[in-house]
Amino acid sequence: MSGYHRSFPEGTSERIRSLMSEARNVSELKRAQCIYYRSEHGLPPQQIADMVGFDVGTVRNLHSAFLRDGEAALKLSGKGGRYHAYLTEEEEASWLEGFRDSGQTGGILEVSKIQTSFEERVGRKVAKSTVYDLLHRHGWRKITPRPRHPKSDPEAIASFKKTSGIS
Repeated sequence: MSGYHRSFPEGTSERIRSLMSEARNVSELKRAQCIYYRSEHGLPPQQIADMVGFDVGTVRNLHSAFLRDGEAALKLSGKGGRYHAYLTEEEEASWLEGFRDSGQTGGILEVSKIQTSFEERVGRKVAKSTVYDLLHRHGWRKITPRPRHPKSDPEAIASFKKTSGIS
């Protein structure tokens, strides 16, 4: 006799068994196992927690969520995101187009000028790292001039220094 007040709907064990075989990662598998062990074997939360490696409270919460929401309780929502973004990525890309022309024609872009323009666009001060992150996100990179020409001849330069009187 299990100590549960409510039982899972009919056919839960078979459906969860198929979900366990389709699990994409360990977390999804463990969540499905929590439901399966209760529906198929009627195991108590403490024993399920020991078998799966979850806390007892987590097992109980999963059972409750499964009774309330069904299979949706087993799906993990994606973590992360651009919750604090100033602009969408499309808006950022269109805003950066104004700087692309001067960068491609050999002009020098200063991050401080880009930052000032960005601050005007969003209407508040932003950290310089925010602008660097934005540029990196859209594939911009720092290109610096070469220290010397790749076809230069160090011996010719040294002999010219000796004969020209330049030290």
